Amino acid sequence: MLTIVGECDQQLFGMKPAERLGRQCGLIGDRQLIAHASAVLSDDTIAWLAAHSGTVVTSTQGRPLAVVVEASQVDAAKRAIVGEGGLEMTRADAIGKVYIRKLRRTLEPLALSLGEQSPSVVERKLFASVYKGVTDVVTKYAWPEPALWLTRGAAALRLSPNIVTALGLVLTFVAGWQFYVGNLDIGMAAAWLMTLLDTVDGKLARVTITSSDLGNRLDHGNDMVHPPLWWLCLAHGIALVSPGNALVWPACWVILATYLIGRFLEKGFKRRFGFNPFMWRQFDSRFRLVISRRNIILLIMTVGLVLGAPVEAFVFSAAWSVISVLIQGFRWLQAAAHSRHEPIRAWLG
Repeated sequence: MLTIVGECDQQLFGMKPAERLGRQCGLIGDRQLIAHASAVLSDDTIAWLAAHSGTVVTSTQGRPLAVVVEASQVDAAKRAIVGEGGLEMTRADAIGKVYIRKLRRTLEPLALSLGEQSPSVVERKLFASVYKGVTDVVTKYAWPEPALWLTRGAAALRLSPNIVTALGLVLTFVAGWQFYVGNLDIGMAAAWLMTLLDTVDGKLARVTITSSDLGNRLDHGNDMVHPPLWWLCLAHGIALVSPGNALVWPACWVILATYLIGRFLEKGFKRRFGFNPFMWRQFDSRFRLVISRRNIILLIMTVGLVLGAPVEAFVFSAAWSVISVLIQGFRWLQAAAHSRHEPIRAWLG
């Protein structure tokens, strides 16, 4: 249950902080969250409050923001939130960093006040706090800014993450069809827009606390299916614009085979050692930036199209796919050998 103290008319991502806090209350069980109307908290901050009942978390400037209490402490909690003391207090930045498994990164729990910082600043910090730490180079460095603006726009229009996912699904087939008929430039533009929306839907769900099982299934299902679909269609399209080249289809089969092997190695590593293989050592996290996956192949193909060499780019994608899967396999064997002497642990965990 949520009790709001004070008032705040400002919004972030299309909602008042109190509405967002109400959606987070499922994390505290049958206890009560007493919060200031301006409080913006990350899920890990809520989890920390639930584990430290009776302790008020404050902003870095000392404003009391929120506390989780039993029903008998509600009045005392309200007084503490308006600044009358009575309960133990701690600043969010004094809690210490926590490892967020889903995001593959460590973060300081977020506790901000819209009364102390502008909505645009708070939105940017909240968005950064839900962004994955270990991912490919395009998602990590090229997409954050456009994804932030699209997330803001989608939230302002009250679009659900599932609608954004559905738009991405439509673009998946638009890109595939354009690849198939040989319109490689149009297909590439549609593919890049789809990958951007693939970043937006998850971030929108996290900042607005609107994740759903259906959305998660749609997103992950599309992530698994569309890369092989695109590479098959792309091979057909390249063969149309460069007829008679004997390297196109062998390259396609290599890319598809290594894609399946790479996924198998990733799932197998996680099943055996309990965490994603790209979290084992810093090398693995850095290798994830450039491993032969969807965005990296799209990047290689985009450069190839600009240079007028789509066949050569496709063959290079196949070669890089082989190198990538060999590195994955070698790291898997190294982890297996290491585990005989001591447990395997993630470097960020």
